[in-house]
Amino acid sequence: MQDFEFTIQDKKLYMLQTRNGKRTGPAAVRIAVEMAKEGMIDKREAVLRVAPQQLDQLLHPVFEAKSLKPW
Repeated sequence: MQDFEFTIQDKKLYMLQTRNGKRTGPAAVRIAVEMAKEGMIDKREAVLRVAPQQLDQLLHPVFEAKSLKPW
């Protein structure tokens, strides 16, 4: 995944910079699983696309969105 920064001036597209995009652990796992299900990559490649730090995120508790609403 790449993040692109650009601008348009006088009907011209200017690419300012690009960098590797970041995604959360759950998002990385979901994308890898969906790509494997669609046959875009095999299971081995799906596992290799998820970094250990991203898997670590899945081991920590997460609050449900509704529980974070103000009282």
